[in-house]
Amino acid sequence: MNLDALKNQTILLLGKTRALEKQEFLSQLKHHKINCVTELTDDVSCIIEGHMLNPLEQDDIEEFHSNQRAPFLHISKLEKALCEEIDSTKLHMSLKLSSDEERLLAFIKNQFITDELFLRLISLHDWKNESFFENDENRDVTAALISRFYADIEKNHNVQYATTGLLHLILQTEKPELIEVISNLQPIRKALKDKEIENGTFKVLQVIALHPLTPESVIKMYIKNADDVLKAQVATRDDLSPKFQEVLYQEKSALVNEVLANNTNLDLVIAKRMITDAFHVEKIARTVPLDDELFDMLKVTDAKNLALNPSLTSNMIDEIFALKDEEILSALALNEKIGPMIFIKLHNENNKEVHISLAQNINLPIGLLKELYKKEFLHASLAKNTSTPKDILQELSTSESEEVLTALAKNTSTPIDILCQLQLDRRYDRYVKENESFGKHITQDNIGWL
Repeated sequence: MNLDALKNQTILLLGKTRALEKQEFLSQLKHHKINCVTELTDDVSCIIEGHMLNPLEQDDIEEFHSNQRAPFLHISKLEKALCEEIDSTKLHMSLKLSSDEERLLAFIKNQFITDELFLRLISLHDWKNESFFENDENRDVTAALISRFYADIEKNHNVQYATTGLLHLILQTEKPELIEVISNLQPIRKALKDKEIENGTFKVLQVIALHPLTPESVIKMYIKNADDVLKAQVATRDDLSPKFQEVLYQEKSALVNEVLANNTNLDLVIAKRMITDAFHVEKIARTVPLDDELFDMLKVTDAKNLALNPSLTSNMIDEIFALKDEEILSALALNEKIGPMIFIKLHNENNKEVHISLAQNINLPIGLLKELYKKEFLHASLAKNTSTPKDILQELSTSESEEVLTALAKNTSTPIDILCQLQLDRRYDRYVKENESFGKHITQDNIGWL
């Protein structure tokens, strides 16, 4: 709607405003040089149909419609147009300086203001050191936040009145600025510093700590103020910068550093210091991307776990292979990132333990896998492997070995018809019910548990 068309015109308002409080509505009209009256006069050029018409106003509306006294406009269109023209900077400053909480709350609940203005205004709300739903004003503000940004809110009635609604909102958002604003709201900042946190709020804190779009400023706030449990969540992030990794490591928290050692993007400088201090060497050996220096250090201290590292280069693999140690070669055979030639070399070792590991590797070439199937002692390992072909899994289902059938019951690649048969045996029933693929089958086909 173009407000210029109503400039210097007189409009008749019947009913009540909704998005804007009455005084705010009149103030905005005045700003745009639009005169508003509540009784019909000769100079009325437009009739605004508002909300909650009283009986007399309803009669007037019907009469004006019948004699076409002036064009009609629903108030929602006019309010939307007025809100779109609000100077967000001036309004933000006005509300900040006035501390008019009632006017602020009215704008926060206004569906027609922009998202950018909403996020600026919600940061001004005084939460009175209470949680998101602890008083009426906080509940209204939180509901407005969830309602505005929650995907398919119309399909999720009343989700705006529950902490889970806030939780799911953060999980689904693709707006870093939204996460940043929520993280800086008083209930979140307070919860970060509290020793005892309500369970629902703690889950919100966890989701923020792990969200891939959480801004660096929020990560910094967590590292500075959160407890070790939440810092450990931050330590799992693969985008955690070396400077933040260093801060966490320097705090010498056993829990945080244990998680940090598992970070696949752990800074090499920190990793080498951990190894020197004999700290979480096993985890570092398995996960941290290697350079030559780190490889040489780990080859001496923990070659077995080093053999599982997905970042091994061909030269590094050759060095590990040259050790000719059964445990180390068995670990290497489990490494899903080794190439076809290494698989063949490991197979040619003709070592029972190495072959057991090879049979479990999901990237084992199909030719070698079929070759291993000829050996009965490898059937249990092949029954665990999610890459084992369906025809071999079918043949394995005829086995009389409890170990083989248990592995099939747990394998998410086992055909459903086999799982259904295994479920009839009480020895495997629990494993089948815990099998993710079987659970999906039950849900999708709605056939119920046997």
